Amino acid sequence: MPGVVRRAGFRVLGVVALIALLGFGLHLSRPAEPVLVPAGPSLVDVPARGSDRQWELSGARVGDDGTGFFTGEITVTNRADRARTGLFRLTLSVGGTKVADLFGQVRSAVAPEETVVVELGLGGGFVPGPYAVEFHEAFA
Repeated sequence: MPGVVRRAGFRVLGVVALIALLGFGLHLSRPAEPVLVPAGPSLVDVPARGSDRQWELSGARVGDDGTGFFTGEITVTNRADRARTGLFRLTLSVGGTKVADLFGQVRSAVAPEETVVVELGLGGGFVPGPYAVEFHEAFA
């Protein structure tokens, strides 16, 4: 009889240990306090056309990234006769005063006559427009 009681005691101890482990696992898997994520960027179209080093700018959108800094995107077409990458700068001015330089890069080769959208960043503190735009390509 003592052997039966001992085995039953080990079973009870095993079940209690299993319940404790499951409870601890559930405690660890519960979500932490909610994290507030700033609103995403609110981009507006900016009248922008131009070309530099056989890259043609056909559109630009800029705005506040949700944290008070510039963000944006440009649409460019490779007008060269070979595939290539590019590093772009979009300079924004308000009332004749430069307010930001936004930079973007195409890392994968863009085929001739192909159009791509390039994300821009590193623009500094957001300043509302209307904007005058200058487009430059840094490396051909």
